[in-house]
Amino acid sequence: MRLKSFTAKTLPEAMQRVRDALGPNAVILSTQAEENGAGVRITAALEDSPLEEFDLAGGPGGGLDTDAIGEALSYHRTPPGLYDRLIGAAIDLPARDTVTALAGALDAEFAFASLPAPDTARPIMLVGPPGAGKTATAAKLCARARLAGRAAALVTMDTVKSGGLAQARAFAEALRAHLAQAADPAALAPALGGIPANHFTVIDTTGANPFDDGDMARLREVAEPSEASVILVLPAGGDVAESAEAAHAFAGAGARALISTRLDAARRFGGVLTAAQAGRFALMAAGASPHIGDPLHFFTPVSLARLLMPDAVTNPEREHREPSPCPQH
Repeated sequence: MRLKSFTAKTLPEAMQRVRDALGPNAVILSTQAEENGAGVRITAALEDSPLEEFDLAGGPGGGLDTDAIGEALSYHRTPPGLYDRLIGAAIDLPARDTVTALAGALDAEFAFASLPAPDTARPIMLVGPPGAGKTATAAKLCARARLAGRAAALVTMDTVKSGGLAQARAFAEALRAHLAQAADPAALAPALGGIPANHFTVIDTTGANPFDDGDMARLREVAEPSEASVILVLPAGGDVAESAEAAHAFAGAGARALISTRLDAARRFGGVLTAAQAGRFALMAAGASPHIGDPLHFFTPVSLARLLMPDAVTNPEREHREPSPCPQH
């Protein structure tokens, strides 16, 4: 999804600029007068084709190479038990190429889930450690709903962090989304009650330290009475063991699915795999940019296989590393 703002002296001129830049399929998210009264500003979006998502390897290659799968899993620091199961499944599958074999193995090992439908009535609650990208992810979910023609609401509980409320307000204004605040669990129910029933609603919680029992208790206090679908937002590239421990903690607070962020700033994704395994999360989506105009990418077995394989196969360091038959730690 691409999100852009256009300014012009008149509305027809601004609309023409939208059509020139984004084409006839652009969705108008907001129209407002400039503060100085000298023109008009339009915010519009264009959704990218889902066929382009995660096509990092340009499609499966020719021939099956299980050694390449093993090297890829080692490069991503995949834990031994998971490594063995994925390799075994890839060997047993009747696949003709490497990416398909790894995709089949991932499909056998992990659950995958779609992003919440824009017309879902149940609130979505995003949880995760501080700085995980929850607010940007919440905005992307709201933008997806707006592109589908659905009204959206953003409930921010991150009212303490410096700039947190300002960021949420800026996103809500850009998307023409309803913005509500809830500083504590007691304020969440009234905030949700004030949102019209036809709104796609995302709750952006305060960052919680998964290794702090007090933070986890407060998060459970927020999540349990909300009846929301709880999704963990966790950055990629983290230490494998710590990612697993963090995932286990957030699963205890009610999270059932995983959105991984910062794929653009990571090279190894073993933490994503171990987090999904430890928390028994459904792999849902990934973000590769903090900008709300860039979409969340669907996690599928094939997209995940393509994500894992290029880093090990085409990474420039590969020529300088000896292939390893088992995970490195």
